[in-house]
Amino acid sequence: MTPVILVTFAGRQTRMEILTQYIRRALDLGIIDEWHIWDFTRSADDHAWVTREFGPARYMGSKVPYQSAGTVSPGVSFRASARIRHDLHIAVVPNDRPHECYEIAVGGWKNTHSVLRKIGREQLAHFDRSNEQTLWSQPTPGILSPGRPNDVTLSIDPAGAPILRINDVTVGTWPEVDLSAGGTVHVRGGWGADLELCDVDARTRRYIGNPNEQLPYYQAYDYYATRFEEFEDAVFLKCDDDIVYLDIEKLDGYIQFRRANPHYFVVSANVVNNGVCAYLQQAAGSIPASVGDFERPPGGFGGTLWESAERAAKLHGYFLGEDGRTLALPQPAIDWTERQSINFIAWLGRDLLHMALPQGDDEHALTIGVPTFLGRPSAIYSDFTVSHLSFGPQERGWDPTPLIKAYEALMRSRLFPETEKPMLRAAG
Repeated sequence: MTPVILVTFAGRQTRMEILTQYIRRALDLGIIDEWHIWDFTRSADDHAWVTREFGPARYMGSKVPYQSAGTVSPGVSFRASARIRHDLHIAVVPNDRPHECYEIAVGGWKNTHSVLRKIGREQLAHFDRSNEQTLWSQPTPGILSPGRPNDVTLSIDPAGAPILRINDVTVGTWPEVDLSAGGTVHVRGGWGADLELCDVDARTRRYIGNPNEQLPYYQAYDYYATRFEEFEDAVFLKCDDDIVYLDIEKLDGYIQFRRANPHYFVVSANVVNNGVCAYLQQAAGSIPASVGDFERPPGGFGGTLWESAERAAKLHGYFLGEDGRTLALPQPAIDWTERQSINFIAWLGRDLLHMALPQGDDEHALTIGVPTFLGRPSAIYSDFTVSHLSFGPQERGWDPTPLIKAYEALMRSRLFPETEKPMLRAAG
């Protein structure tokens, strides 16, 4: 089986809600197999929404604070399969004392020592441990294995004391801690150790990047590239979080084209509000001159559409007025060797061999750097259309609310035609 994995870099809730409806339908139809949401949010509200909306966390970077992972009670153990080299942190908040918290740091100090601390609930949100109370400390050399996922079992004995076992070895039993009412369990890595919960295999799952990094997307590419053998047979789709239209009836054809043409490094969808695509759409006669003049962006980057809210709104309005009709390109597939925006692209898992990207401009690396080095073209596929809401320069002084509402109506007409008869014309 060749799995199809969609990767989305999540930023803002308001930009992602329409996409969520399309992708959930694609999952229901079996067109894609897994949806990996990479949480690169920058606000607490957006992070909370992604956490509520998209299921369990599979992976978290070493600078990510505690994430909820489950519960433990006298009758039901907490179990996890944790890939981590050192510094596995497990925190329990007692159900009957929600302001208290007990933290077990397993394999700290480079996998040599473990401790049990009593901390305040607020300390789950940060790494400072200047006021904690250490209840237990013991050498545990080699407690965590780097070569396989570690089996973690946290249970509660009849007297209410927690017991932690790692790989069938008892780390500790703590009768001084009363968990007879059970509690919620939170986990994190830390101090240079990323944490992956390998038993989280939901079709929709979260991956949490280290917060507040500039150009953070390299973390996702590095994750897949370092697990090459796991993903080499997959087809990857990557889309921006502000894709507001997706021609779901043509998605499978796009995936099949990607599979059948391995000489391309990446293949882009036919994107509305994308400088290169707009130039090609107009060259094919799909966009009339009355909508605007869409030039070839210099070197494939920037251009007047990329920087203009007014031009973007007019193009969106035309597309919506055409009821989502494909804005065809001059040919079914266009070979492309310059830069292009990666609003919706596909690559083959075998090419992860070349995708351990450094921190920096992932768009340049995927459309110029790596393909040029390998001597391979990329392509733009005409028959699968998506619409991309906005680029950063377009957002200055622009209220996209009318467009978002129009795209919501178009989405409902495509996915839920029995309940909606929308008005598709957009303002502006």
